[in-house]
Amino acid sequence: MEEEKKDPGNYVVVNLGTIDENPAYPKVSLNKSGGWVTYGTKNLFPQEIVNFNSKSPVNSSIIESTVTYICGKGVRDSESNAGRFVGVPNTGESWDDMIEKVATDYKTFGGFYWQVIVNKGGTTVSLFHQDFTQVRIGQISETGKPETFRISKDWTKTSGKNKPIELPVWPGSVRKAKKGVAYMYYHWDYTPGLDFYCIPGYYPAMDYVKADGALGEFYKNSINTGFTPSVVISMPSNPSAEKKEEFQRLFDRAFSGPNPATRTVMLWGENDNVKPTITPFNASANADIYNNVEGIVFQKIVSAHRLSSPTLAGVSGSGNLTGNAAEIIDAYILYNFTVVEKLRRKILDSLNIFTKINKTAPLVIDELDVIKKIQESENPATPTTSEELPQTLSKPDNRLVRYLKKIAKRWR
Repeated sequence: MEEEKKDPGNYVVVNLGTIDENPAYPKVSLNKSGGWVTYGTKNLFPQEIVNFNSKSPVNSSIIESTVTYICGKGVRDSESNAGRFVGVPNTGESWDDMIEKVATDYKTFGGFYWQVIVNKGGTTVSLFHQDFTQVRIGQISETGKPETFRISKDWTKTSGKNKPIELPVWPGSVRKAKKGVAYMYYHWDYTPGLDFYCIPGYYPAMDYVKADGALGEFYKNSINTGFTPSVVISMPSNPSAEKKEEFQRLFDRAFSGPNPATRTVMLWGENDNVKPTITPFNASANADIYNNVEGIVFQKIVSAHRLSSPTLAGVSGSGNLTGNAAEIIDAYILYNFTVVEKLRRKILDSLNIFTKINKTAPLVIDELDVIKKIQESENPATPTTSEELPQTLSKPDNRLVRYLKKIAKRWR
Protein backbone atom coordinates (compact mmCIF):
# COMPACT_ATOMS: atom_id res chain seq x y z
CA MET A 1 0.00 0.00 0.00
CA GLU A 2 1.28 3.42 -0.88
CA GLU A 3 2.05 5.69 1.97
CA GLU A 4 -0.31 8.65 2.10
CA LYS A 5 1.41 11.91 1.34
CA LYS A 6 0.83 14.53 3.99
CA ASP A 7 -0.03 18.09 3.10
CA PRO A 8 3.12 20.08 3.98
CA GLY A 9 1.00 23.09 4.86
CA ASN A 10 -0.12 26.38 3.33
CA TYR A 11 2.47 28.75 2.00
CA VAL A 12 2.51 32.32 0.76
CA VAL A 13 3.52 32.52 -2.88
CA VAL A 14 5.98 35.32 -3.49
CA ASN A 15 5.65 36.76 -7.01
CA LEU A 16 9.15 37.78 -8.08
CA GLY A 17 8.08 39.19 -11.44
CA THR A 18 5.28 41.35 -12.79
CA ILE A 19 3.84 41.92 -16.24
CA ASP A 20 4.16 45.43 -17.61
CA GLU A 21 0.68 46.43 -18.76
CA ASN A 22 1.55 50.06 -19.48
CA PRO A 23 0.61 51.40 -22.94
CA ALA A 24 3.24 51.50 -25.66
CA TYR A 25 3.24 55.32 -25.64
CA PRO A 26 2.84 57.82 -22.80
CA LYS A 27 -0.80 58.19 -21.78
CA VAL A 28 -2.35 61.40 -23.14
CA SER A 29 -5.66 62.72 -21.80
CA LEU A 30 -7.55 65.99 -21.41
CA ASN A 31 -7.63 67.58 -17.97
CA LYS A 32 -10.84 69.60 -18.31
CA SER A 33 -10.65 71.19 -14.86
CA GLY A 34 -7.05 72.32 -15.36
CA GLY A 35 -7.32 73.21 -19.02
CA TRP A 36 -4.41 71.21 -20.39
CA VAL A 37 -3.53 67.88 -22.00
CA THR A 38 -1.68 65.53 -19.66
CA TYR A 39 1.58 63.96 -20.80
CA GLY A 40 2.20 60.50 -19.38
CA THR A 41 1.43 59.05 -15.96
CA LYS A 42 0.63 61.83 -13.49
CA ASN A 43 1.42 64.28 -16.32
CA LEU A 44 5.15 63.82 -15.66
CA PHE A 45 6.51 61.94 -18.69
CA PRO A 46 9.32 64.45 -19.47
CA GLN A 47 10.37 64.43 -15.82
CA GLU A 48 10.50 60.63 -15.91
CA ILE A 49 12.75 60.77 -18.99
CA VAL A 50 15.13 63.11 -17.15
CA ASN A 51 15.11 60.85 -14.11
CA PHE A 52 15.86 57.67 -16.07
CA ASN A 53 18.58 59.33 -18.15
CA SER A 54 20.29 60.74 -15.07
CA LYS A 55 20.77 57.17 -13.82
CA SER A 56 21.91 55.66 -17.13
CA PRO A 57 25.56 56.44 -17.96
CA VAL A 58 25.26 54.81 -21.39
CA ASN A 59 22.19 56.75 -22.53
CA SER A 60 23.33 60.09 -21.14
CA SER A 61 26.73 59.68 -22.82
CA ILE A 62 25.16 58.99 -26.21
CA ILE A 63 22.85 62.00 -25.88
CA GLU A 64 25.68 64.35 -24.90
CA SER A 65 27.93 63.13 -27.72
CA THR A 66 25.16 63.51 -30.30
CA VAL A 67 24.49 67.06 -29.11
CA THR A 68 28.19 67.80 -29.57
CA TYR A 69 28.04 66.53 -33.17
CA ILE A 70 24.88 68.56 -33.88
CA CYS A 71 26.46 71.78 -32.58
CA GLY A 72 29.61 71.11 -34.63
CA LYS A 73 31.94 74.09 -34.76
CA GLY A 74 29.11 76.37 -33.76
CA VAL A 75 27.65 79.37 -35.56
CA ARG A 76 30.42 81.66 -34.33
CA ASP A 77 33.39 79.56 -35.50
CA SER A 78 31.95 78.13 -38.71
CA GLU A 79 33.76 79.40 -41.81
CA SER A 80 30.46 79.43 -43.71
CA ASN A 81 29.34 82.37 -41.56
CA ALA A 82 32.51 84.42 -42.07
CA GLY A 83 31.73 88.01 -43.08
CA ARG A 84 27.99 87.57 -42.53
CA PHE A 85 25.87 89.18 -39.82
CA VAL A 86 23.85 86.52 -38.02
CA GLY A 87 22.84 88.55 -34.97
CA VAL A 88 21.75 86.94 -31.68
CA PRO A 89 18.51 85.28 -30.54
CA ASN A 90 18.19 87.69 -27.61
CA THR A 91 20.33 90.11 -25.62
CA GLY A 92 21.29 87.49 -23.05
CA GLU A 93 22.77 84.66 -25.09
CA SER A 94 24.37 83.73 -28.41
CA TRP A 95 23.07 81.42 -31.11
CA ASP A 96 25.50 78.75 -29.96
CA ASP A 97 24.11 78.92 -26.42
CA MET A 98 20.55 78.53 -27.62
CA ILE A 99 21.28 75.83 -30.20
CA GLU A 100 23.01 73.66 -27.59
CA LYS A 101 19.92 73.84 -25.34
CA VAL A 102 17.55 73.14 -28.23
CA ALA A 103 19.69 70.22 -29.47
CA THR A 104 19.77 68.72 -25.98
CA ASP A 105 15.97 68.87 -25.73
CA TYR A 106 15.56 67.50 -29.24
CA LYS A 107 17.78 64.47 -28.70
CA THR A 108 16.41 63.83 -25.21
CA PHE A 109 12.67 64.23 -25.85
CA GLY A 110 12.14 64.17 -29.62
CA GLY A 111 11.01 67.79 -29.82
CA PHE A 112 11.77 71.36 -28.71
CA TYR A 113 10.16 74.67 -27.76
CA TRP A 114 11.13 78.31 -27.64
CA GLN A 115 9.32 81.54 -26.88
CA VAL A 116 8.98 84.27 -29.53
CA ILE A 117 8.49 87.94 -28.62
CA VAL A 118 7.97 90.72 -31.16
CA ASN A 119 10.32 93.60 -30.36
CA LYS A 120 9.25 97.23 -29.88
CA GLY A 121 9.83 98.17 -33.50
CA GLY A 122 7.31 95.55 -34.59
CA THR A 123 9.52 94.16 -37.36
CA THR A 124 11.98 91.89 -35.52
CA VAL A 125 11.67 89.16 -32.91
CA SER A 126 13.64 87.76 -29.98
CA LEU A 127 13.84 84.04 -29.25
CA PHE A 128 14.17 82.42 -25.82
CA HIS A 129 14.72 78.72 -25.25
CA GLN A 130 11.91 77.04 -23.30
CA ASP A 131 12.65 74.05 -21.07
CA PHE A 132 10.85 71.05 -22.58
CA THR A 133 9.88 69.56 -19.21
CA GLN A 134 7.84 72.63 -18.26
CA VAL A 135 5.48 72.68 -21.28
CA ARG A 136 2.07 71.05 -21.75
CA ILE A 137 -0.63 71.56 -24.38
CA GLY A 138 -3.37 74.01 -23.40
CA GLN A 139 -6.30 74.63 -25.76
CA ILE A 140 -6.79 72.57 -28.92
CA SER A 141 -8.45 73.71 -32.15
CA GLU A 142 -11.23 71.85 -33.95
CA THR A 143 -8.63 70.48 -36.36
CA GLY A 144 -6.64 68.97 -33.47
CA LYS A 145 -3.81 71.51 -33.46
CA PRO A 146 -2.55 73.18 -30.26
CA GLU A 147 -3.73 76.78 -29.91
CA THR A 148 -2.07 77.49 -26.57
CA PHE A 149 0.51 75.93 -24.30
CA ARG A 150 0.75 75.88 -20.51
CA ILE A 151 4.04 76.39 -18.65
CA SER A 152 4.82 75.34 -15.09
CA LYS A 153 8.10 74.77 -13.27
CA ASP A 154 6.42 72.16 -11.05
CA TRP A 155 3.60 70.09 -12.53
CA THR A 156 2.99 68.39 -9.20
CA LYS A 157 1.61 71.71 -7.88
CA THR A 158 -0.82 73.39 -10.27
CA SER A 159 -3.20 75.39 -8.10
CA GLY A 160 -3.21 78.86 -6.56
CA LYS A 161 -0.03 80.82 -7.16
CA ASN A 162 1.47 77.76 -8.90
CA LYS A 163 -1.20 77.74 -11.62
CA PRO A 164 0.48 77.23 -15.02
CA ILE A 165 0.65 80.28 -17.26
CA GLU A 166 -0.81 80.13 -20.76
CA LEU A 167 0.97 81.20 -23.97
CA PRO A 168 -0.54 81.29 -27.46
CA VAL A 169 1.08 79.42 -30.35
CA TRP A 170 3.24 81.50 -32.69
CA PRO A 171 0.81 82.71 -35.42
CA GLY A 172 3.36 82.38 -38.22
CA SER A 173 4.20 86.02 -38.99
CA VAL A 174 4.98 89.33 -37.30
CA ARG A 175 1.86 90.92 -38.79
CA LYS A 176 -0.39 88.50 -36.91
CA ALA A 177 1.51 88.79 -33.63
CA LYS A 178 1.17 91.45 -30.93
CA LYS A 179 4.12 93.42 -29.57
CA GLY A 180 5.43 92.33 -26.18
CA VAL A 181 3.37 89.13 -26.11
CA ALA A 182 5.24 85.84 -25.61
CA TYR A 183 4.29 83.18 -28.16
CA MET A 184 5.31 79.52 -28.20
CA TYR A 185 7.01 77.88 -31.17
CA TYR A 186 7.12 74.09 -31.10
CA HIS A 187 8.43 71.16 -33.10
CA TRP A 188 7.58 67.49 -32.51
CA ASP A 189 8.93 64.57 -34.50
CA TYR A 190 6.09 62.60 -36.03
CA THR A 191 5.22 59.29 -34.37
CA PRO A 192 2.49 57.04 -35.88
CA GLY A 193 -0.35 56.58 -33.42
CA LEU A 194 0.59 59.57 -31.26
CA ASP A 195 -1.67 62.58 -31.94
CA PHE A 196 -0.09 64.94 -29.41
CA TYR A 197 3.37 65.45 -28.00
CA CYS A 198 6.37 63.37 -29.04
CA ILE A 199 8.69 60.63 -27.85
CA PRO A 200 12.48 60.36 -28.20
CA GLY A 201 13.93 58.19 -30.94
CA TYR A 202 15.36 55.78 -28.38
CA TYR A 203 11.97 55.28 -26.68
CA PRO A 204 11.73 51.57 -27.71
CA ALA A 205 14.80 50.97 -25.52
CA MET A 206 13.42 52.86 -22.52
CA ASP A 207 13.16 49.66 -20.46
CA TYR A 208 16.86 49.06 -21.13
CA VAL A 209 17.66 52.63 -20.05
CA LYS A 210 15.84 51.89 -16.79
CA ALA A 211 17.73 48.60 -16.49
CA ASP A 212 21.04 50.42 -16.96
CA GLY A 213 20.22 52.60 -13.97
CA ALA A 214 18.99 49.60 -11.98
CA LEU A 215 22.28 47.77 -12.58
CA GLY A 216 24.18 50.72 -11.13
CA GLU A 217 21.87 50.73 -8.12
CA PHE A 218 22.40 47.00 -7.67
CA TYR A 219 26.19 47.25 -7.70
CA LYS A 220 26.12 50.21 -5.33
CA ASN A 221 23.87 48.42 -2.87
CA SER A 222 25.95 45.24 -3.14
CA ILE A 223 28.95 47.25 -1.95
CA ASN A 224 26.91 48.89 0.82
CA THR A 225 25.76 45.50 2.13
CA GLY A 226 29.20 43.91 1.86
CA PHE A 227 28.03 41.49 -0.88
CA THR A 228 26.03 39.51 1.69
CA PRO A 229 23.90 36.74 0.14
CA SER A 230 20.15 36.71 -0.19
CA VAL A 231 18.35 34.09 1.88
CA VAL A 232 15.19 31.99 1.86
CA ILE A 233 13.76 31.54 5.39
CA SER A 234 11.16 28.84 6.09
CA MET A 235 8.97 29.34 9.16
CA PRO A 236 6.73 26.66 10.83
CA SER A 237 3.83 29.04 11.58
CA ASN A 238 1.43 31.13 9.52
CA PRO A 239 0.54 34.27 11.52
CA SER A 240 -1.67 37.13 10.38
CA ALA A 241 -0.64 39.40 7.54
CA GLU A 242 0.08 42.24 10.01
CA LYS A 243 2.46 40.08 12.06
CA LYS A 244 4.18 38.85 8.91
CA GLU A 245 4.84 42.41 7.80
CA GLU A 246 6.12 43.36 11.25
CA PHE A 247 8.47 40.35 11.37
CA GLN A 248 9.76 41.14 7.86
CA ARG A 249 10.34 44.78 8.79
CA LEU A 250 12.21 43.89 12.01
CA PHE A 251 14.30 41.27 10.22
CA ASP A 252 15.30 43.64 7.40
CA ARG A 253 16.13 46.39 9.88
CA ALA A 254 18.42 44.05 11.81
CA PHE A 255 20.19 42.27 8.96
CA SER A 256 19.88 44.43 5.82
CA GLY A 257 21.28 47.83 4.91
CA PRO A 258 19.42 50.73 3.29
CA ASN A 259 18.06 49.89 -0.19
CA PRO A 260 19.72 46.47 -0.01
CA ALA A 261 20.85 44.62 -3.11
CA THR A 262 20.08 41.38 -1.27
CA ARG A 263 16.56 40.28 -0.40
CA THR A 264 14.97 37.93 2.10
CA VAL A 265 12.18 35.57 1.00
CA MET A 266 9.93 34.31 3.83
CA LEU A 267 8.03 31.00 3.48
CA TRP A 268 5.27 30.56 6.05
CA GLY A 269 3.71 27.13 6.81
CA GLU A 270 1.23 25.49 9.16
CA ASN A 271 2.85 22.10 9.71
CA ASP A 272 5.30 20.90 12.34
CA ASN A 273 7.23 19.11 9.61
CA VAL A 274 8.41 22.51 8.40
CA LYS A 275 11.27 23.56 10.66
CA PRO A 276 12.79 27.05 10.77
CA THR A 277 15.57 26.99 8.20
CA ILE A 278 17.79 29.61 6.60
CA THR A 279 19.01 28.80 3.11
CA PRO A 280 21.58 31.04 1.38
CA PHE A 281 20.50 32.14 -2.07
CA ASN A 282 23.65 33.78 -3.35
CA ALA A 283 22.45 35.46 -6.56
CA SER A 284 25.04 38.21 -6.10
CA ALA A 285 27.80 35.72 -6.82
CA ASN A 286 26.51 35.10 -10.34
CA ALA A 287 28.79 37.71 -11.85
CA ASP A 288 28.49 36.25 -15.34
CA ILE A 289 24.72 36.69 -15.31
CA TYR A 290 24.93 40.38 -14.49
CA ASN A 291 27.75 40.95 -16.95
CA ASN A 292 25.66 39.35 -19.69
CA VAL A 293 22.66 41.48 -18.77
CA GLU A 294 24.86 44.57 -18.81
CA GLY A 295 26.09 43.66 -22.29
CA ILE A 296 22.55 43.19 -23.62
CA VAL A 297 21.41 46.48 -22.08
CA PHE A 298 24.36 48.26 -23.67
CA GLN A 299 23.68 46.81 -27.14
CA LYS A 300 19.96 47.64 -27.06
CA ILE A 301 20.52 51.26 -26.06
CA VAL A 302 23.19 51.74 -28.73
CA SER A 303 20.91 50.18 -31.38
CA ALA A 304 17.95 52.38 -30.42
CA HIS A 305 20.08 55.50 -30.99
CA ARG A 306 21.18 54.12 -34.39
CA LEU A 307 24.74 54.65 -33.25
CA SER A 308 27.04 53.00 -35.78
CA SER A 309 29.87 52.63 -33.24
CA PRO A 310 29.77 52.98 -29.42
CA THR A 311 33.15 54.71 -29.56
CA LEU A 312 31.50 57.77 -31.12
CA ALA A 313 29.69 58.31 -27.82
CA GLY A 314 32.76 57.91 -25.67
CA VAL A 315 31.81 54.42 -24.48
CA SER A 316 33.79 51.25 -25.02
CA GLY A 317 33.25 49.30 -28.20
CA SER A 318 35.06 47.08 -30.67
CA GLY A 319 36.94 50.00 -32.20
CA ASN A 320 39.44 52.39 -30.69
CA LEU A 321 41.07 55.57 -31.85
CA THR A 322 44.56 54.15 -32.16
CA GLY A 323 44.04 50.60 -33.40
CA ASN A 324 41.06 50.87 -35.74
CA ALA A 325 40.78 54.40 -37.08
CA ALA A 326 39.25 53.26 -40.38
CA GLU A 327 36.30 51.69 -38.54
CA ILE A 328 35.74 54.83 -36.48
CA ILE A 329 35.84 57.04 -39.59
CA ASP A 330 33.28 54.83 -41.33
CA ALA A 331 31.06 54.86 -38.26
CA TYR A 332 31.24 58.64 -37.92
CA ILE A 333 30.37 59.24 -41.58
CA LEU A 334 27.34 56.93 -41.40
CA TYR A 335 26.09 58.34 -38.10
CA ASN A 336 26.60 61.91 -39.26
CA PHE A 337 24.74 61.48 -42.55
CA THR A 338 21.93 59.25 -41.26
CA VAL A 339 21.23 60.81 -37.84
CA VAL A 340 23.14 63.98 -36.92
CA GLU A 341 22.60 65.88 -40.18
CA LYS A 342 18.84 65.27 -40.02
CA LEU A 343 18.56 66.58 -36.44
CA ARG A 344 20.72 69.62 -37.19
CA ARG A 345 18.76 70.44 -40.32
CA LYS A 346 15.41 70.47 -38.51
CA ILE A 347 16.76 72.77 -35.79
CA LEU A 348 18.35 75.21 -38.25
CA ASP A 349 15.32 75.20 -40.56
CA SER A 350 13.12 76.22 -37.63
CA LEU A 351 15.52 78.90 -36.41
CA ASN A 352 16.03 80.32 -39.89
CA ILE A 353 12.32 81.11 -40.09
CA PHE A 354 13.08 83.86 -37.59
CA THR A 355 16.46 84.95 -38.95
CA LYS A 356 14.58 85.69 -42.18
CA ILE A 357 12.12 87.84 -40.21
CA ASN A 358 15.04 89.69 -38.60
CA LYS A 359 16.71 90.07 -42.02
CA THR A 360 19.94 88.47 -40.80
CA ALA A 361 21.97 85.77 -42.52
CA PRO A 362 20.65 82.19 -42.24
CA LEU A 363 22.40 80.10 -39.62
CA VAL A 364 24.94 77.54 -40.82
CA ILE A 365 26.98 75.11 -38.73
CA ASP A 366 30.16 73.50 -40.02
CA GLU A 367 30.92 69.98 -38.91
CA LEU A 368 33.72 69.11 -36.52
CA ASP A 369 37.00 67.96 -38.06
CA VAL A 370 36.56 64.49 -36.59
CA ILE A 371 37.93 62.52 -39.54
CA LYS A 372 41.04 64.70 -39.78
CA LYS A 373 41.74 64.35 -36.06
CA ILE A 374 41.29 60.58 -36.14
CA GLN A 375 43.67 60.26 -39.07
CA GLU A 376 46.22 62.41 -37.25
CA SER A 377 45.97 60.20 -34.17
CA GLU A 378 46.47 57.13 -36.36
CA ASN A 379 49.76 58.41 -37.83
CA PRO A 380 50.80 61.58 -36.00
CA ALA A 381 54.33 61.69 -37.42
CA THR A 382 54.01 60.09 -40.85
CA PRO A 383 52.10 61.96 -43.59
CA THR A 384 49.67 59.69 -45.42
CA THR A 385 49.27 59.77 -49.19
CA SER A 386 45.99 59.08 -50.91
CA GLU A 387 47.33 55.71 -52.10
CA GLU A 388 48.15 54.66 -48.52
CA LEU A 389 44.73 55.48 -47.05
CA PRO A 390 42.75 52.40 -45.96
CA GLN A 391 39.78 51.34 -48.04
CA THR A 392 37.10 53.13 -46.04
CA LEU A 393 33.96 55.11 -46.64
CA SER A 394 35.98 58.28 -46.06
CA LYS A 395 37.63 58.07 -49.48
CA PRO A 396 36.31 60.84 -51.75
CA ASP A 397 35.70 58.42 -54.62
CA ASN A 398 33.54 56.11 -52.54
CA ARG A 399 30.10 55.69 -54.17
CA LEU A 400 28.23 55.41 -50.86
CA VAL A 401 29.74 58.65 -49.56
CA ARG A 402 28.81 60.47 -52.78
CA TYR A 403 25.26 59.18 -52.47
CA LEU A 404 24.98 60.23 -48.83
CA LYS A 405 26.32 63.70 -49.59
CA LYS A 406 23.76 64.01 -52.38
CA ILE A 407 20.97 63.21 -49.91
CA ALA A 408 22.39 65.65 -47.38
CA LYS A 409 22.25 68.48 -49.92
CA ARG A 410 18.55 67.83 -50.40
CA TRP A 411 18.00 68.16 -46.64
CA ARG A 412 19.59 71.59 -46.47
